[in-house]
Amino acid sequence: MGNTTDKYHQVIQPDNKHLNPLFDLKEVPKRTYQIGLAMLFMGICLSIFDSAIGMYVSSFLVACFCFSILMFMLLKYNEAINDLTVSIISMVCAWLIFSAVMEGLQSEQYLYFFPLLIAVPLLINLKQTKYKKSFIFISIIIFSFLVCICVGRYAKPLESFTLHQINRLALANRITAISTTIIFATLYIFFEKKYIEELVEQSNRVIDTKAQFLATMGHELRTPLNGIIGVVNLLKNEQDKVKQEEYIQILQYCSDHMLQQVNDILDFNKIEAGKLELHPVKVNLSQLLSKTIKPFIALSIEKNVDIKVEVAPEIDVLVLADDLRLVQVFNNLFTNALKFTKSGFVTLKAVSKNINERSIMITFSVEDTGMGIDTANQERIFESFWQVYDENTRELTGTGLGLNICVRLLKLMGSTLTLESEKGKGSKFIFDIEFDYADKHQLNPASENSDEGNLSGVSILLVEDNKINMMITKKILTGSKAIVTSAYDGKEALDTLAGDVAFQLILLDLEMPVMNGYTAIYEIKKLYPHVPVVALTASLVDQQMLDDLLASGFNDCMLKPFQPHELISAVQKYV
Repeated sequence: MGNTTDKYHQVIQPDNKHLNPLFDLKEVPKRTYQIGLAMLFMGICLSIFDSAIGMYVSSFLVACFCFSILMFMLLKYNEAINDLTVSIISMVCAWLIFSAVMEGLQSEQYLYFFPLLIAVPLLINLKQTKYKKSFIFISIIIFSFLVCICVGRYAKPLESFTLHQINRLALANRITAISTTIIFATLYIFFEKKYIEELVEQSNRVIDTKAQFLATMGHELRTPLNGIIGVVNLLKNEQDKVKQEEYIQILQYCSDHMLQQVNDILDFNKIEAGKLELHPVKVNLSQLLSKTIKPFIALSIEKNVDIKVEVAPEIDVLVLADDLRLVQVFNNLFTNALKFTKSGFVTLKAVSKNINERSIMITFSVEDTGMGIDTANQERIFESFWQVYDENTRELTGTGLGLNICVRLLKLMGSTLTLESEKGKGSKFIFDIEFDYADKHQLNPASENSDEGNLSGVSILLVEDNKINMMITKKILTGSKAIVTSAYDGKEALDTLAGDVAFQLILLDLEMPVMNGYTAIYEIKKLYPHVPVVALTASLVDQQMLDDLLASGFNDCMLKPFQPHELISAVQKYV
C-alpha cells in the first residue's frame, strides 16, 4: 500500500511462493542433472577400479561412457539438445550392452538395469506425461536388458581376464548396483512423501487464505454498503436541502469506493489468469494527467492537503497508450498517498527521460509528505492482500491489492514501480514508460467532441430487462436530451425496430429473458446492419469475450456499472 506505518497484517500469502527448496529434485531439469552427475561420479570410480585390477579395456570403455555423459550434459547446458533424459538413458543402455560384449555376464554388469529402472520416475514428470513417456523409457530399458542377457550368454567375451579379476569386478558391480537401487528407491519414496506433504500444506494454506480473503473483502465491501444503507434511510426523513446534498455526496463516495474495490478484485483475477491485455489508443499525455487529478481535488481540500502537478512542456503530445490502465495506476497511487497524508502535499510529476523520432520515454512520480514506509516493509507492501495497519485508527485499511495491481499493470507496459521512502517523512513512487508517438495528423481526442454531453435529437433504443438499470440509463440519456425508446428483451426490441427503424444507436443488454442479447444481435444485424449496437454487460469481459462480441455484430461493449459521462461518451462515439 502507499504510505504505511511499520505494522502490517498479512491477509493472504503471495501466490507465487515456491515449494520448499528441498523439493528441487522434483524439477525435471535439476534432478536429471543431479542423477547425471551421480552416474558420472560412479562411472569414474568404476573406471579407476577396472584399471586397478588390470582390466584396462573395460576401464577405457567406462571412461568413454563418462566422457559421453559429460558431453551430453554440456550440450544440454548450452541448449544444443532438448532432452537430456533420453540421452542419459540411451547412453547407460548402450554402455551396459557393450560391457556384456566385452565381459560377458560374469561381471554382472546387467544389475545396473535395476537402478536405471528405479530412476525413471525421478527423471520424468509423470504428472505431465501421463505415463506415456515413462512407458517408452521402461520399454527401452527392458529391451536393452534382454539384448544384454542374450549377448552376454551366447557371445564370447572380447576381453581376456582372470577368474580373480572377474570375481572382484562382479563383487564391485553387485555392491554398486544394489546400493544405487536402494538409494534411488529411498530417494524416490522420501521426496514423493515430502512433495505430497507440501501439496497438502499448500492446499490447507489456500483454504485458510480464501477464508481470510472473504473476511477481508466482506469488511471492505460491507463498510461502504453500510454507509449507503444508512444514508438512504436518513434521506427519507431529511428536508434540509444542504443536508440532502451532503448525504448525496456520501452516497457518491461510498458507491465509488465499493466499485473500486470490486474492480480491483476483478482486475487482480484477470491478471492472475493472464487474461488482462492492454488496448492502446491515441491520447494526449498532458491532458490525461490533468484529468487524472480532478477526482481527488475535493478530498484534498477536505484534508487540507495540496495537490501539485508538474508536467514538462514536451509531454503535451499525442501518443499511443492504454489510457484506462494508466489512469488506474495513478488512481491507486493517489488514493494511497491521500489516505496516509495528514498534511503537506501530494505531487504528480512527469518529465521526459529520452526522446527520439518514434517514441518518448517519460518518468512519472507520485510523491507525498505522509507517514512514510519503514525500510523493513518496503518490499512487503507490493505483495497481494497485505493490509496497512494505521496506528492512529488502529485499523487495517484497504484490500491490499492496489499496489500489487499497479506493479502488474506497469509490468505489462514494460515498466517497473520503484519506491523511495523514509518513515515519518513521506514516500515517492517512480516508474518509466516509453510511448510510441501517434499519427501527428490525428485530431486531439479531447477536441473531437466540442459539444460534450449533448445528445439532442439522438434516437436510441435501450434494451434492458432490469427495471432499475433501465430507469437509471434512460435518465442519464434523456438528461442529455436524447430520445430513448425502451424494450425489456430481445424479442420486444425486434418488434420495436420493425415499427420504427430510425434509431441511430441500440444499447443491448446481453442477459435477458425470452431472447437474450446474443440471439438478438444476430437478428438485428441481419435486418438492420447499418444501425450500430453497443453491448451492455456486468460480466467480466476478457479479450476473447470482446473479440467474440465484435465478431457477432456488436460495435462495442459497455461494462456495468458505468459513470454517466462514460455512457454519454460511448453514445457520442457512434452517433
